[in-house]
Formats: sequence, structure tokens, C-alpha cells
Amino acid sequence: MKKYLAIFILVLVACVAPAWAFAAKVQVAVGVAPVAYFAKKVGGELIQTTLLVPAGADAHTYEPKPSQMRSLSGAALYLSAGLEFEEAWEARLKSANPKMLWVETDAGLHKLPMPEGHDHHDKGHKPKAVNAAHAAHDAHDEMDPHVWVSPAQARKMSATIAEALAKADPAHAKVYAANLAALEKEIDALDAELKALFAGVPAQKRSFLVFHPAWGYFARDYGLTQTSIEFEGKEPSPKRLAAIVVLAKAQGARAIFVQPQMSQRTAGVIAKAVGAKLVVADPLAEDWAANLRQVAKGFREALQ
Repeated sequence: MKKYLAIFILVLVACVAPAWAFAAKVQVAVGVAPVAYFAKKVGGELIQTTLLVPAGADAHTYEPKPSQMRSLSGAALYLSAGLEFEEAWEARLKSANPKMLWVETDAGLHKLPMPEGHDHHDKGHKPKAVNAAHAAHDAHDEMDPHVWVSPAQARKMSATIAEALAKADPAHAKVYAANLAALEKEIDALDAELKALFAGVPAQKRSFLVFHPAWGYFARDYGLTQTSIEFEGKEPSPKRLAAIVVLAKAQGARAIFVQPQMSQRTAGVIAKAVGAKLVVADPLAEDWAANLRQVAKGFREALQ
């Protein structure tokens, strides 16, 4: 009797469950967590993601492990955000799986130049796997790769991801389109919330101090200005350090925003000198929406 009951339940589930519940998931490789967030929102239960840059690692200079390179063999897509490590390793990542579709989620986005003098490829920041194309890239002004910290940019990236998933898995194109529409509503609501959060802040109080300039697009979206401590991809000289302390005091800086992936020593020295506190603002957090909301509130408090 129990045997027949079990069979009946299996048949019932098969009739009720959607077809994709029994289909193999689309394997998607992703460089950084925020892009994985968008992919999961669009792909839902239809996809399985593999993240290369783990929590706490520097996404600019990361070098994929051999085990990660091997994991790419089953990936249908690689979602690139245009980070330095992805440009440096692009040829190797592609060669790990020639059938894998390389998707530039940052394609077509209006990018900002990194602050003057900033260069991740200076001392201590140059990836070992630099190729000719990457060297040519260095000859031009470096563009800010942190495009996902802008809801407006994230919206476009999500659409690119949905298009790529539909191409890789056309049978579920409508599901991806519906998931994208839901995500776009969430992003639009967050964008409106953040605009309201910064509304009414006086022009003279719209600057915030960061160690690493990862929040340029966020600042652009909401009429703010980020001032970076880091210079040319490394900690500032004593002369520049003194100038930053003077500037921070003049601005009445109440907080210095730091990333958990980077040293906080110099930021701590400046914070102590001006009477400010260190606040973590992680552009690589896994929960993109919750993190952006939290960071925005931190910025807003610092602008009081």
C-alpha cells in the first residue's frame, strides 16, 4: 500500500511541478558576487552559479585557482563585469571552455574615468597574467569598473544577463523575461528610495571620504562626490596624507568608508586625526540590494 502511495505522490508532483524543475540547470560562471546576484534573480531555479572571486578577496588582482578553471568546463555562460582580473585572464578563462559564451555585462554602459592618478596596475597591483590586449588597455585612461553600484547601471546589466540566458536556454526565455521584469521593479523602487534619501542635502555637504574609489557611479547617480585616500593604486605619500587630513577637517568628515578586502591602517590614521569613524562599505557584498541600502544610509549619516 505504501509503495502505491509513493508512486501516486510522484505522479502527482510530476503533473503539478513546472517542466524546468526536472531539467538540468544552466551552469553560469560569474566573476563577482553582485553580478551573481543579478544572475540569480533573473535565472531563478533554472540556473546554478559558480563564483570566482570569494568574499574578502581583491577583485582587481584576483588570480583564479586551478580548481576554478576546471569548474568552467561545464559552464554555458561567463558573466564578466570588465574587472582587471577578467581582462588579464580572459584568454585563459575562455580556453578553459571554448564552448562557453563570454558575456560582457558592462557592455554599452557609460563609464567614468578613475580619479586622476589612480592606476591599479602600479606597484603591487599588476596581475601576473597580463596579455598584450591588457597592456594596450593600460595605455589609455583607466575606467572605473565598479558599474554595479549604480542602480541605473545594474538595471542594464540585468537586461544583458536575461538576454544571454535566453540565448543559452531559449526554451525558458519567457521565464527569464518575467524574472527580469520583477527585478527591474525592485531596482526602480530602490533607486527611488535612495533618491529620496539624499534629497535636500545641501550642496556643501555632499562629499564623502573613501579609501578606495569604488563608489563613483553611486555618487554620480545621487549628486554626491567621493574623495579617495588611495592614490595610484597604493597608499598615499606622507605629503598627500597630510593634504587629505586638511581636506577631511575642512569638510567636517564624520566617517571614512573602507572595504573589508583592503588594509584599513591608513584610513584609521586619518580617522583618528580628524575625529572620524571607520565605516565598512563593501561594493562586493553578496546581497546587492540590502548592501546598497545599508551603504547609502551610512553615506547619508556621514553627510549630516
